[in-house]
This record gives sequence, C-alpha cells and structure tokens, in this order.
Amino acid sequence: MSQVAVVHYPNVHFDYYCIIPHPTELQVLLLAGEDGWSLPSFVPYEHHFGMVSHINKTMNDQLGLNVTTLRCFYEDYYSDTNTGCRVYAMENHSLDWILPTHAHWVKSNELDRLIVIPKLYQILNSWFAEIQSNSIPEMRVPWAKLGWFDRASIWINRQLETLSLSATTPIEQVKSQTRSCLLRVRTTDGTLYLKAAYGIFGTEATFTDFLSQLYPDYLPKLIAVNTEQQWMLMREFEGQHLGQAVDVSRWEVALRRYAEIQVQMANQVDQLLDVGFPDRRINQLAQRIEPLFADDAALLLPQNDSFLEQLDLEKLRTLIPQLLSWCEVLETCGVPQTLVHGDFYCQNVIDAQQSNIYFDWSDSAVSHPFFDAGFFLFDIAQKLPNVVNVQARLRDAYLEPWTVYLPMKQLTSIFQTTQPLAALYHAIVSYEIIQHLELAHRWETENTVPYYLKMMLGQIFSRLNSGGTIKNGESYMGEAFSDHLA
Repeated sequence: MSQVAVVHYPNVHFDYYCIIPHPTELQVLLLAGEDGWSLPSFVPYEHHFGMVSHINKTMNDQLGLNVTTLRCFYEDYYSDTNTGCRVYAMENHSLDWILPTHAHWVKSNELDRLIVIPKLYQILNSWFAEIQSNSIPEMRVPWAKLGWFDRASIWINRQLETLSLSATTPIEQVKSQTRSCLLRVRTTDGTLYLKAAYGIFGTEATFTDFLSQLYPDYLPKLIAVNTEQQWMLMREFEGQHLGQAVDVSRWEVALRRYAEIQVQMANQVDQLLDVGFPDRRINQLAQRIEPLFADDAALLLPQNDSFLEQLDLEKLRTLIPQLLSWCEVLETCGVPQTLVHGDFYCQNVIDAQQSNIYFDWSDSAVSHPFFDAGFFLFDIAQKLPNVVNVQARLRDAYLEPWTVYLPMKQLTSIFQTTQPLAALYHAIVSYEIIQHLELAHRWETENTVPYYLKMMLGQIFSRLNSGGTIKNGESYMGEAFSDHLA
C-alpha cells in the first residue's frame, strides 16, 4: 500500500455514470446535456471497477460535491468492441450544496419524461425501487450502505486521538468492492489505511492480527483492530510491490522467506484452525469436487464462452475419479499441510529494503502449501521476461526450505504435478466465495471458477501422452510420486 496501482487498458473505453441522491429527499441528480438530461458522467483512465477515489474526485471537480461510492450498481461490457458502461451508486455528504443552473433534482415519477437513454431509465427505476422498498439484501456489504463511511471515519478519528495523532487531510475512500473497502488518512505521523472486510472475508483483521504477532517483520504494521467490525488500521507500507522489482534475487528472497513461514506454521495447524482459519485441507477439497462440477450455471457462463464449453464440462466430470485419487496421493506425499495465503501473487508482496511484507490475507486457510506457489509462478515468465529459466529458478528458491522434509528432486517432481490440483483448489475456493456474495455482485468474481478449471484442464492434458485418455491421466500423478510411495 506504499502506492495504489492503476489499472488501465489502452484499447478499452468505459463510460462511468454516477447516481447521486439528494442528501435528504428521495431524488437523484440529473445534468442537462446536448442530448437531454442524464446522470453525471465521465470517461475514466482507471479501469478497475473497485478503485473509487478517482470517481469521488471527479464528481468533486465537476460539481463541487463531497461524495463517496457505495457500490458499482451496474456493469456491462462488450468484448467485440472493447467498450463498457458502469453505473455507481453514491452517497452524498454535501448538505448545503447549491444546485447549478444545468442540474436538476428528479423524483422517480419524473424519469420517463427526462431520461432519453433507455438503459439509464431502467437502471434508475431499479435504484428507486430498492430505496423505496427498503429491501436491502442480507448479503449487502456494510460499506455499500448509507452511513457506513461516517461511522468508519468516527472510529478512525478516535484511534488517531488515542495515538495523539492528527489528520492532515480528510479521510479518503480508495477502494470499494464486495471483497473489501479501503480508506486512507494522512496524519502527522505518516499515512494510515483502514481496511474493512465482511462475510466470507470477514476474519481478515483477526488473521492478520494473529500472524503479525508471530511475524511482525513480515506482516502489515497494525495500529488498531476492531474485531467486531473486522476493521484494521495499519501503516502505509514502505517499499514497492514485488512485481516492480527487476532483480530476480529479490523475488527469490521473497519466495524463500514465505516458504520458511509455511514450514514453521506446519507445526501449528491446530492453532490456526482454533483461530478460525478455514480448513481447506486436501480431504476437504476432495469433498467439494463433485458439487462444483454438477453446477452448470457456475461453469458455463454465457457471456464468457471462451472459458468453458460443454465438451470441457464432460471432460471435467470424466476426470472426477482421477482427481479424487490424486488428492489421496498428494495427502500422503510427505509435504505437510499448513498456512496458505490463498491469493499469493507478486502484487500482494512488498519488497522492502530489509524484509518483505505479505498482505491481503482474506483468502488464507490451511491447505497444501504448493497451491500458493503454483499460483504465484503461473505466468511469472511474463513478469520477468529477461530472466533465463525464471520459473525453475524461483520454484527452487521456494522449495529450498522444504528440503527438511524431502530431497529437492522429489520436491520438484511433487511441485510440478500438484499444479492441476492447485488450479482446482482456486476454482473450489472461488466457487465457495461466490455463494457468499450478494447475487447482484457475483459478476465481480464469477469468471474465476471457469477460468481456473480451464487452466486445470490445460495443465492435465498438455502433460498426458498423445490421445489424452483417462488411463494416461491416472499415470500422470502416479509416476510423479512413485519414488516417495516406494
């Protein structure tokens, strides 16, 4: 969090619209334009739907309004033209704002004579209907509800007062999505961030607090934790994201250190489970394969037919007995199950001068450690294109601490052959996450399930002998572990 990365796709065009309500009345702000009345809008440079500070700033620059973003109310994207539209529901904090001459507060019964874009008319009708019915979905995250930002700001200011600190700038909303919300405040003693999580991610503050006490040099520096709300106030990271490091030795150090933590935590699995880390060990993974593969709706997304097709689904279901068998083999391979990060990639690692900071532990659990490193190294050649044999080099750096259990040759073989199960693991966890999200926001992550399963199929059949039969699939894992099992 030393810097917030900007996501921008040069060939993509998005139009952003903002639903800004009246601070006290059930009305929404419309602006007059060449084509009639419409919502405040702009074309963003930032393309990540969850990054919202630029949205709030643009509305302030355009209209002088102090607003925060509740949620992305609507999204549509057309891959054939690389164009998209997003509509954000906002909270209006400007009680005394003076309406400009080109603006108008509109009630729901006035929309049909003012809005000329049919899609915006439908979206606004849906927004008004939800507000009027007061039927907020149970799974709606707290920061997408009116009043949350003010309550979080009060808590932050209380912590600053306790620490004898003063804010030098207003509290700023940085990020808002179903996974988490991030606020930033600059103080007389550096920049602090509040991260909030909820639902299936709602133990991140507890997990981070627990791990930071064990590894204070390698976890975020927490200033305060509210376990009831799952808020954590932390210092800004010093250093850069590991993905910005061009020296491959920095990557080797980061992977080796992380493996050392996992090796040490392998002796504390019971404590991890007692704290509340999810039990996603291999036997649990095996039980979740068939329910996932039976859910056509989760696997065959009509808007993403480039991921999984019906033929892929048939292949997956044919592989179930072999996947279950491979899980049994991996469970007895000699590498203990331990702490896994669950979202371990270079952007969640800070490369500091004397250490590394590992953050964003919302997906952490107890499972097989190689699931993390396989995810990390999947497209590493694209990130370090000028390093010869970069994947093997970083893999070996990660595996070195595990030689306390097995020789490097066996570890290398096990690591390579666990990668399809690593992809399966991430598909199953993503599927579990989706079930805990508000229905209207499952689009934020639903693509990940078919994506990881497509990856798994590619890894399996690219390594099988010609023909790709199930019999070959059985030998695929068996030969890899033959030395150990013998």
